[in-house]
Amino acid sequence: MRVSECLHQAPVTVPPECTLEEAARLMGINGVGSLVVMSGGDVVGIVTDRDIAVRGVGGGRGSATHVKAVMSEHPTTIQGSADIFDAYRLLKDAGVRRLPVLEDGDLGGIITADDLLV
Repeated sequence: MRVSECLHQAPVTVPPECTLEEAARLMGINGVGSLVVMSGGDVVGIVTDRDIAVRGVGGGRGSATHVKAVMSEHPTTIQGSADIFDAYRLLKDAGVRRLPVLEDGDLGGIITADDLLV
């Protein structure tokens, strides 16, 4: 089975200048725990609800702080054509729970450890 076959919904994206408040609101509206940070059509980071809670609010940052201050930069990505076992190995080896999925250089979705368990 290919990674692209496991994608359930379109990824929610934000620019690096999105505020933590806006990011948290988007996560709530879309029922997701992470947002892919895009700049000029490129994936430049990923921000999770945990980043907002721990690095953001827990780190003394205000709601107007930009996500670029708390995001994980240069996230590990995977091609949609890759096998799901490759995705599992990559998640494990990189020590992450989410992988942005690229399709011909464009963001096609995001796959999580939970997606692979289902």
